[in-house]
Amino acid sequence: MSVIITADSTCDLPKNITESKNIIITPLSVLLGNNSYLDGVEVTRDDIYEHVSKTGELPKTAAVTPSAYYEVFSKAVKEGNSVVHINLASEISSSYQNAVAAAKEFPNVYCVDSKNLCAGMGLLVLKACDLRDKGFEAKKIANRIESLVPKIHSTFVLDNLVYLYKGGRCSAVAKFGANVLGLKPVIGVDPQTGKMDVVKKYRGKIENVYKQYITDTFHDASKMDDTRVVIANSGGVPGEIIAFAQGMAQGKGKFKEILTADAGCTISSHCGPKTFAIFYMKK
Repeated sequence: MSVIITADSTCDLPKNITESKNIIITPLSVLLGNNSYLDGVEVTRDDIYEHVSKTGELPKTAAVTPSAYYEVFSKAVKEGNSVVHINLASEISSSYQNAVAAAKEFPNVYCVDSKNLCAGMGLLVLKACDLRDKGFEAKKIANRIESLVPKIHSTFVLDNLVYLYKGGRCSAVAKFGANVLGLKPVIGVDPQTGKMDVVKKYRGKIENVYKQYITDTFHDASKMDDTRVVIANSGGVPGEIIAFAQGMAQGKGKFKEILTADAGCTISSHCGPKTFAIFYMKK
């Protein structure tokens, strides 16, 4: 019996990684006007930004349905496999509850609430693949991943508060209003709860803010697990900023694996363009 690793599309791992590591992705839905599209399958990030630009209307997102999960889990189990599924934070989406409901129909499907998003989830997915490749059985993988959930460090700096403010995913942003002049907040995910909050504030030009955020993030590299780090953005971040972050990860963090990722449609729908993020696991 093989172990199949599945994950919500919000893990935002690059396609070459999901394919090479045989990760099955369950896409959330993105709603543009009256039309629904599967995240990363039927709609791109640019489609979302174009829609907002033309209509002024922000997209909405919808969880993976229990029936969609059932279909994925059923196929894997019928082929003689067990499944470990890693979900978007239950605080953010009902996808986890839907996956658990579908998994109850099978004795060997295990769902993990990542209490995270984007590549914070992705780090847990990659760790699950590491354990699978070492021969661990599904239940042990799920238990180990659950124990690592509190160790994920996820922060992202926003150029514009409008998307997150209107989307209502981070109540703390509402305190600032939609656009406080010059304020660039850093949003952090609490890995104990999956809730998002403002953890730091910068002022000034976004390019300078990116560099300060990167420098601050890698300031105390001794607390970071040096296995891998993911540097992600939602489009519009200059290449030299990404290169600067990669250099810091290599020089200060001494990470064995430095990955770059594009925030997918679901995350971009809530954060907007020019969002920049760094994800790692704490020791």
